[in-house]
Amino acid sequence: MKKVILFLLFTGILFSCNSNDDEGSITSEPTILGKWYIKGGTSNGGEFQNYNHDCSTSKDFQEFFENGEFTFNGFNAQCTLSDTQTSIWTLNGNILTVASPPQDPMIYQYTYVIESLTNEELKLKQTVNEPEGVFVYITTFTRN
Repeated sequence: MKKVILFLLFTGILFSCNSNDDEGSITSEPTILGKWYIKGGTSNGGEFQNYNHDCSTSKDFQEFFENGEFTFNGFNAQCTLSDTQTSIWTLNGNILTVASPPQDPMIYQYTYVIESLTNEELKLKQTVNEPEGVFVYITTFTRN
């Protein structure tokens, strides 16, 4: 009988924590883990530009994994996965770093500030110093 009560209690807590209704229930914290589809972004505070997906039925996406891997997955006009790139990622507060994996001969590292993160939307800010000046990019991603 004790096991049944514990199971029911655990199940009740599990479902209440994952509920999305607006009646004051506890909701899970937003996480960067999972798939994020590229929506578009701005440059230096300019007008929002939608990202052009080459395939109308399969959108390009990025995926963050618990093991620190990060992949970009791009689809061509024939809706075939044509570009896959793997990186590693770390998160320190709201600073996201994406870098080349150790075995990659091209060494790179990009730093982003997480401007906002909800269960449905992620906004990343990147500041780049170029000879022409400083550029601030804000890229928006969605879960669908």
